[in-house]
Amino acid sequence: MRGDHSFSEPPAGSVTCMSCGRVSMGMTRAEAEAAAARVNAGLRPGEHPVEVSYFRCCRAPRYRPARIGDIPDGASYGSVLAEGV
Repeated sequence: MRGDHSFSEPPAGSVTCMSCGRVSMGMTRAEAEAAAARVNAGLRPGEHPVEVSYFRCCRAPRYRPARIGDIPDGASYGSVLAEGV
């Protein structure tokens, strides 16, 4: 345990980026495409469409399955395209 935070088992499907250290829920390409389509359906004129590349945590992500100690209890996280992890 690091600091005075408690850590639990991360949810199934969560991944840790070995490049930036962020923990996220992994999603497939199909899930990322569907999420981008949902966002793009609600865009107003002049807003930029979301692409699948939006679902990356950093410039050169490399993922591994998340494990205890990667993210403290109560922390929030997003979703990333991590197909095949």
